[in-house]
Amino acid sequence: MSKSVVQLNPKAKKIQEKSVSHLKILITLQFILTIGLIIFGIITIFKTDLLYIFEIFLGITLLVMGLNNYLIYKRRNLTLLYLIIGLGSIILAVLQLLGF
Repeated sequence: MSKSVVQLNPKAKKIQEKSVSHLKILITLQFILTIGLIIFGIITIFKTDLLYIFEIFLGITLLVMGLNNYLIYKRRNLTLLYLIIGLGSIILAVLQLLGF
């Protein structure tokens, strides 16, 4: 029976644990940003002048989703779509905030 890389090399176990902890942090960050996005979405219904905060949360959430999509699922096409839409949302929010 063959042994896994982790059993043969103890350093591989540390690398594997470190990468898993980074992924957990990114997933948790995506969850927190999604909750913030929902909260600001509800607030935006009542106060439309806070729309730029909603757009910034949307952009940051899409950027983190793109990063998670690339690191976990190895999907490159959707990652580019998430990054483009996320950056576009942030740029539009900043331009709206500056009054352009």
